[in-house]
Amino acid sequence: MQAVTTSIALNCQICGDALRQHIAKARDVISGEAFTVMCCDSCGIAVTRPVPRRIEEYYRERYYGRRHSFTRRFCIWRRRRLLRKYAGCGGRLLDVGSGEGDFVHAAIQDGWEAAGVEIHRTGSALQHRVFPSLEEAEVLAPFRCITLWHVLEHVPDPRAQLIQLRAALLGDGVIIVAVPDFGGAQARIFGSNWLHLDVPRHLHHFTQSGLTHLFELTGFDVVRVANQELEYDLFGWIQSALNALTKVPNVLFDALTGKPPRVGRSSVAASYAAACALAMPSLLMTFAASLFRRGGTIIVVARPRR
Repeated sequence: MQAVTTSIALNCQICGDALRQHIAKARDVISGEAFTVMCCDSCGIAVTRPVPRRIEEYYRERYYGRRHSFTRRFCIWRRRRLLRKYAGCGGRLLDVGSGEGDFVHAAIQDGWEAAGVEIHRTGSALQHRVFPSLEEAEVLAPFRCITLWHVLEHVPDPRAQLIQLRAALLGDGVIIVAVPDFGGAQARIFGSNWLHLDVPRHLHHFTQSGLTHLFELTGFDVVRVANQELEYDLFGWIQSALNALTKVPNVLFDALTGKPPRVGRSSVAASYAAACALAMPSLLMTFAASLFRRGGTIIVVARPRR
């Protein structure tokens, strides 16, 4: 894939302060192209530079794959539990970046009048009420709850996005956002080999302080911050460690999600064997990092400021 890119901006899109180089060469695991990760010391948010002019090109080849049935069910169960705790059940819910519509379906089962937004809609997503853009979904506003599960890092302008979503929420509504933790232990230890860096699709990289500051700037009061999504964090440790040890990144991830292999069967088998050896140490690191609030994920629950 040939990148057609914009120039490298030297100021933070969120607060306007200067950016400094944090990772000089982070490679797209699919195309092999190199990008730079620039960090703002003022607000703590990092960005991918340069930004591809046609970012949709980076979602077409090898990006989508299936999830393992157990982790899929566990992920939905965990998110439903979080939803019930902070938003109850019933009313209108919008899931931004709804993928195949699994969470929309689960929310409907829990009594929500749920809809989704998904640019790359699939056949399974079309079985539910999924809109191709946020603007089209706003016909259902106001919403009692809006969720973004690992979506905000993909958005070109997260500040504008949160302002738009705040306007679509009821005054006592709830927004729940999950993103990879760029300030967590995984990101700091593995750097450009971190599984969840995923340049250039991840245009922004959030720390806890940076994300909560962004919510405050856009008119929200943060209710809760959590630092772990077990299946994301555990696999992040395993695959990031394998990336640091091998030339071809994400071999195990590709195999588990059914993507075409880029290496021979012996290399895939070696990744499985190494993953088994890394499983227990990675589980221990997952809980230790979470204990010190340095997990692989940040989950923020917030309400519109009155």
